[in-house]
Amino acid sequence: MKIIFSDHANIKIDQRDLPRDFIVETVRMPDFTRPSRGLREERYKYFGKNWLKVVVAKEPKSLVVVTAHWVVKIK
Repeated sequence: MKIIFSDHANIKIDQRDLPRDFIVETVRMPDFTRPSRGLREERYKYFGKNWLKVVVAKEPKSLVVVTAHWVVKIK
């Protein structure tokens, strides 16, 4: 499935200095997922000491990355 980055995600990824390959890996092979609002989904992957949280919106032929950020603790 194709992965697309929203404008918001691109801005936040640059501001937070997140590696895009980590984001793609999290989207493709998350350690676990949780439903979010609407058709969105939270995907998490553990890297070192922190979790990377990536919010994606599901579309018929693609996944749109809405935002991404590091999370120290999962609630």
